[in-house]
Amino acid sequence: MKHIITLIMMLLCLFTAGQASAHVDVRLQPVRGEFLLGEGVTVKLRITNHSDTVLVLDNTPDRQWLHFTLTRSGSSQPLAPKATPSFKRITVNPGSSHEVVVNLRPYFYFNTVGSFKIVATVRMPDMQTTYSSNRASFTLSNGGSVRSFAVQSGGRHLRMNVKIMRAGEKDCLFGQVVNAESGAVIGACYLGQFLNFMEPRIMIDRKQNLHVLCQSTPTYFTYSVMGTDGSRRSYQVLSRTGGPVDLITAGNGIKAIGLTPASKPKADDLPGIHTTSDR
Repeated sequence: MKHIITLIMMLLCLFTAGQASAHVDVRLQPVRGEFLLGEGVTVKLRITNHSDTVLVLDNTPDRQWLHFTLTRSGSSQPLAPKATPSFKRITVNPGSSHEVVVNLRPYFYFNTVGSFKIVATVRMPDMQTTYSSNRASFTLSNGGSVRSFAVQSGGRHLRMNVKIMRAGEKDCLFGQVVNAESGAVIGACYLGQFLNFMEPRIMIDRKQNLHVLCQSTPTYFTYSVMGTDGSRRSYQVLSRTGGPVDLITAGNGIKAIGLTPASKPKADDLPGIHTTSDR
């Protein structure tokens, strides 16, 4: 009889735990499966409140309500953080979801290529109960080399690289800046979808900015500029006006010819990197 009561209590505990775990659902998804080394690693977190009360997630002086745990393939130890992020207070109404988009690169040492696993943990308002997300994965790659320039900026010797990498089902061009002396990647950014109908036009201006013009669809072209910190300074979708399409030096700068701003852009930007703040 004693064993039966113990079994019933264990089943009751498991049932109660199952009911509690159903109150909040946490789903994690990187915006892409592969990122270029130096690029922002953006993930989306969806928190769904299945309870009948309003869920308020906020930080305390010593704890954040959201925590990420990353591991690199081949290592059982979590990846060491380099900074502690501060997440904004959010409110999730009953039966509703809230999405949080986070660029992980400022908070972790992504120094080498490799495969990674990531789990997000959400701490409830009591600061004791936690819910963990699914285990998501992504890869850091160095892409394929298209062109490289040696430049000097701020007393540093840099390599300004143009890389090609598959993003989803598309070939895309990326810019990457590397410290030529240490080999450390300073930054990287998406430049545009690449359709191999025309060799990309690539130039460096007097301020050491990298200019890349490429054909992105049969009708549209992408013109992007990357700075020496690896951030994308500008991004334009253009359409042909007639005549040759090219980059030329004009006065103190560089401009595209044979093209005009597209009225209905068709060359899609990549998820998570539409603005310069997302690098």
